Amino acid sequence: MTDDFPTNKAQFEDHLRDAWAQLQQTLDALTEDQMTERTDAAGWTVKDHLAHLLVWEQGIIALLRREPRYEAMGVDLQTAQRMNEGGWLNQILRAQHQSATLADVRDRLRKTHEELVAIVASMEPGDLLRTYAHYQPDEPGDDSGEPVLRWVVGNSSGHYLEHLPWIQRLSGLHGA
Repeated sequence: MTDDFPTNKAQFEDHLRDAWAQLQQTLDALTEDQMTERTDAAGWTVKDHLAHLLVWEQGIIALLRREPRYEAMGVDLQTAQRMNEGGWLNQILRAQHQSATLADVRDRLRKTHEELVAIVASMEPGDLLRTYAHYQPDEPGDDSGEPVLRWVVGNSSGHYLEHLPWIQRLSGLHGA
């Protein structure tokens, strides 16, 4: 897989498939204890990182369906906007899944990933090049005019790859 940022639907589908495979290969090498007992400096387990990926990907699915993105993530827009500074939003989202089992989080992440893959497959090639505001016209905020692909990658395949080193270090796969 290349580290180049996808610039179209076909490249994104490849990026998503490859990043998912890397994440699954890493997870398959871990024990349940490695995913639920060890914590990083912020107190997050591998399971917490997976729940984080799940929630943000649910938001992307809602975005592409033109549904309220943050509501799909379990928070209202005002809370999301207010709490996004300093990582507080991620702490709120993390708390939503504290009582879930590892198996449940992994199963929900898999199903969410499959849903995203299906949605993207059903899209026309140019759909990911439309702006964020095309998909969320009622959401206040700055729309830079960049393609929605930026948000989709950033909260799916790019997010997997961003969290992968944390997961590997946390589980002891690549040292501390």
